[in-house]
Amino acid sequence: MTTTTMRAVVCRTFGPPGMLSVEQIPEPTPGRNDVVVRNHAAGINFTDLLAVEGRSQLRRVPPIIPGTEVAGEILRVGQDISRFRIGQRVLGTCVHGAYAEQTLLAEDEVYPIPDDMDFQTAASFYIASTTSRYALVERARLQSGENLLVLGAGSGAGLAAIQIGKALGSRVIGAASSAEKLELALEHGADGTVLYSRDPLDIVGQKRFYSELLAASGSAKKPSPVTLGKMSSVSGAAGFDVVYDAVGGTYTEPALRSLAWEGRYLSVGFAAGVSTPSLGPLLFKNAVLMGIQPASDSARLPGRNATAMEQMLGWFRDGLLRPKITEVYPLERAGAALQQLKDRRAKGRIVLVMT
Repeated sequence: MTTTTMRAVVCRTFGPPGMLSVEQIPEPTPGRNDVVVRNHAAGINFTDLLAVEGRSQLRRVPPIIPGTEVAGEILRVGQDISRFRIGQRVLGTCVHGAYAEQTLLAEDEVYPIPDDMDFQTAASFYIASTTSRYALVERARLQSGENLLVLGAGSGAGLAAIQIGKALGSRVIGAASSAEKLELALEHGADGTVLYSRDPLDIVGQKRFYSELLAASGSAKKPSPVTLGKMSSVSGAAGFDVVYDAVGGTYTEPALRSLAWEGRYLSVGFAAGVSTPSLGPLLFKNAVLMGIQPASDSARLPGRNATAMEQMLGWFRDGLLRPKITEVYPLERAGAALQQLKDRRAKGRIVLVMT
């Protein structure tokens, strides 16, 4: 019997993205409750880079096919599948397997997409949008009129956070490491921006960044003359009600200190390294630090996240939530696409296409 094959990006040993190769491997066969999607596009996510480098908390064992986000058409279905039909247009998420011409997905990992959503948009829509929505809506309870700061504002997740913040009626300030990224933030609705250095901040740089954040928050109040550690903390009602931090590193400390009274700090990722902020500002501001990881099936899987999907697709239809795709790579250049993330040069979303 002849085995039908497909092209797939394969990670045979953990290491830099340049080690990835495209190989011919057998096509997947669905189980009773699975579907196989003929992929048109796959989103590039930071978690994919962690998987390739062996830094993922999911402890994958190579060889693996990287990729967690995909869009295409249903090609084959398992015998117990009734919600989907062959040829139906869907987006999907998975632990791995998206960087290929076909992906095996469980029924709960896929969701139908509207006719006016193209495959590249669909492949970059769900993970960034649902992470930002989960952080801002379900955890921070962001309210209309509140001040929101988004660190990493030029990234896919950062732009989604800006758009969702505006959809919820908040005032949004975007902070990023280049003028180009800040332009994207403004194009996607940010009310103002703050530029920070791409290099790690020393204490002088942190103080400067803190002062710039406080000024951008729109507060007329000055920092408290009482210092906590090496920097003052914002006093009274000054500062940001919510901080969305997908960057970490040396940027966290000044952003944490720019929180308003009873502010909520959302730790979403560590593109610039894991941060070690002091806890004094939280205590003296009566503030909350939240870790954001929508890992439960009810929050992570599109098929179990109907309420979130309906809200996000509603924002999409209204033109309020649209991923910005800045670069498109062929499947063979998946390593180069991931290197963009590693070097922190990526703006908006990057996608792979299969043809």
